[in-house]
Amino acid sequence: MNHQEAKDLLITLLPEESLSLIKVEVFRLSWEGKGYNVVAEESGYDHDYVRKAGSQLWKELTQALGQSITKRNFRPLLEATWAADSAKRSQRLEYPGGAMQFSSPFYIERSEEEARAYQEIQRPGSILRIKGPRKMGKRSLMLRVIDQAESEGFHLVKIDFLQADRAILTDLDRLLRWVCLQAASQLGLDVKLEDHWNELIGSKLSASNFLQQAVLAKLDQPMLLVINELNLVFDDDNVSRDFLPLLRSWHEESKHNTNMQKLRQMLVYSTEVYVQLDMNLSPFNVGLPIELKPFDGDQIAALASVYGFNWRNDGNASSPIQLLLTSLGGHPYLCQLTLYELANQADFMESPSQGLKQLLAGASAPGGLFSEFLQQLLQDYSANADAVSGFKKLRSDQEDPLSRIEMYQLERLGLVSIQNGQPIAGRHLLTDYLASHDA
Repeated sequence: MNHQEAKDLLITLLPEESLSLIKVEVFRLSWEGKGYNVVAEESGYDHDYVRKAGSQLWKELTQALGQSITKRNFRPLLEATWAADSAKRSQRLEYPGGAMQFSSPFYIERSEEEARAYQEIQRPGSILRIKGPRKMGKRSLMLRVIDQAESEGFHLVKIDFLQADRAILTDLDRLLRWVCLQAASQLGLDVKLEDHWNELIGSKLSASNFLQQAVLAKLDQPMLLVINELNLVFDDDNVSRDFLPLLRSWHEESKHNTNMQKLRQMLVYSTEVYVQLDMNLSPFNVGLPIELKPFDGDQIAALASVYGFNWRNDGNASSPIQLLLTSLGGHPYLCQLTLYELANQADFMESPSQGLKQLLAGASAPGGLFSEFLQQLLQDYSANADAVSGFKKLRSDQEDPLSRIEMYQLERLGLVSIQNGQPIAGRHLLTDYLASHDA
């Protein structure tokens, strides 16, 4: 146990302002079974001063716990107290996985992003774009925007491309029919799609007419159209070159069409489109972009405190916060999973930072904490030829620039971030795992 860990433990029982340097050192060294004479020698304080500080510490702990605390009995009594607190806390823990519930204390708010998103959907014809790799919190933010929209009386149409058959995603006409039918069904509109579909004018114009005349014209409030996993259409050049400009055209139409002004779009995707689109036709250079970033040190510290760990974001290279930033790159899901597992330990943990190091050391092993996440990552990576070739280039000593599609495929998997058009590798645990499995 180091000085900071000793202080972190005491803070759970006593006010931080009452914990002088000497009190923390008396606690730490007494925990190791050392007498006042050794404490004085190792800390450099006068023996009487050390004894007086110890006496004051035991009195304060006695008052805090409501039972007699002495230098002889404090360790077993405090271990029992903290173990009981840990057991109670573990009963309230939520296993990390899907979107966080609105009331969950384990959801770390992205206050600035949420406020900007809420403001954007108020604009007639607006496009809100939420981007981030898998398990970065896109769905949680999406659901909060949906909740905000519904609380303001918006109609809602939620399209999830994960629910679409591949045959639909690779056929523009079928895709647009599928979207239109979903919209009518979710809004409870009794309309016949065939009455608005005309092969002579094409699928795109037919879908636009349907949206304006059969849907928006019948609504008395704005409608939020949510398209989740939009990136699933990026793989088909023909579909994406028609479908994506169509979304842009609906936004442009709202500037002079009162019905289209009721439409608000929220597009959720994991990477930029890698199909070359005319900048005047792309939906990705209009509206409000929100790119979900990894947790920073302050956010990890806030999350750790919910799990019962009083860790500070002090920039210390050996601190638990810095370890999570270095190893996991601040990945929200992996940080949540790590803290959940650490807080769920049955026994009292004298050194959470040491426990964290041990946990991360085996997390990538088969059956380890991250095995399911990493196996899915490996499966997605292995099935993606562009990601494989891009990763090999990234690891190569030769200067071989990545293609646009290679960069975006690596970004989609969360292996790199793209800054000024250049891939920046991060999350050492993920890249090390793939490197060890890369043929």
